[in-house]
Amino acid sequence: MGRTVKLMVACGSGIATSTHAASIVQEYMDERKIPISIMTCSVQDLANRLTGCDVILSTAQVSFESGLPVFNGVPLLTGVGDEELLEKLAEKIKEISEKN
Repeated sequence: MGRTVKLMVACGSGIATSTHAASIVQEYMDERKIPISIMTCSVQDLANRLTGCDVILSTAQVSFESGLPVFNGVPLLTGVGDEELLEKLAEKIKEISEKN
């Protein structure tokens, strides 16, 4: 595996929901030995916190174009489609890790 990929997890406040989603993602990636560095923030702070980030996972609407892959994190909260989301996120993270 290549370099550690940096994931920014955002939610409305940057506290509870993003932390919950981040812990689910971290556990999933750890089980698969996929190196990832996860940070959390609010969607209001997102544009100012993206330096060095590779991927965004947000439980709230991202209203700007960052040029980064953006994943909808709501399935991690509802449990509906969460495995599919985690698989797609892992694929993207592996792709980025091996490319750079």
